[in-house]
Amino acid sequence: MSQKEKLRHLLQTFVKSKALFACFSLLLSLLLIVGSTYAWITSSDERVNQAKRNSRKLSAVIEEDFTQVFQWAPGTKKEKMIRVKNDGETPAIVRVSLKEFFVSFETDKTDNHVDGDGNGNLKVYATPSTTSVDMKKTSTWVVGNNYEVNANTYYKANYALLNKTYQYNGTRDAPLPAFELAFQTNKVFDKSNPPPNGASEYWYYEGGYFYYSEVMTPSQVTPNLLESVSLSPAYVNQYKCALYKLVPEMDAHDVTRSLISDWGISTTGYVYQMYDNKLY
Repeated sequence: MSQKEKLRHLLQTFVKSKALFACFSLLLSLLLIVGSTYAWITSSDERVNQAKRNSRKLSAVIEEDFTQVFQWAPGTKKEKMIRVKNDGETPAIVRVSLKEFFVSFETDKTDNHVDGDGNGNLKVYATPSTTSVDMKKTSTWVVGNNYEVNANTYYKANYALLNKTYQYNGTRDAPLPAFELAFQTNKVFDKSNPPPNGASEYWYYEGGYFYYSEVMTPSQVTPNLLESVSLSPAYVNQYKCALYKLVPEMDAHDVTRSLISDWGISTTGYVYQMYDNKLY
């Protein structure tokens, strides 16, 4: 019997043996199952572990050029440049809000001036209240608190506006509009004045925040948001010697899509469209 005939005979014998054929089929099925399961586990592990843990630092800081003004006069203009620097180790997206604080003091009306403003001087108290107004601590800018001029001279706060978010091209409580903020020309936009096609490296105002248009790489600095602050010549006398403070507040975020929910960005607004293709 030739070798070919021997192989044909062996195959016929194997097929005719149902028990042996069943065992072979079961073994083959088990091998296929184990093989596919192993492949699935390997593939799953590769997907889960394909990205290493990100331990790089996300950080940004406000940079500001400003000399504190202790006595404002109507018509005064002071440089106040505000920008943001990425001082971290990873790309970042930033936004800025501006908070206004104001406190004024009682005026002396004892001379019965026809306009009711008195002589324009502040009313003086010889005895201080239990809490004093601290120029550097806005938490003390409370109606009824006294501001110490010297040991025997105190002014009493009669009107305060605290932590008011600046509304770009919006309504501000009096007398805040008298403090005029000059933003960088052609770098700040909003719904009423959208950026031109192809614009880059600008700020867009939406919902109380100025959003920077670009993803900032480490060490990158934005253009100035603000250039200066001035006190209008129309500033009224009743707010003489009042205190005013403008405080920039900045948020920084990585470039993941969680930014949309973390910052509460509307999916129908301009900011969403500005960032949509820059997030992952």
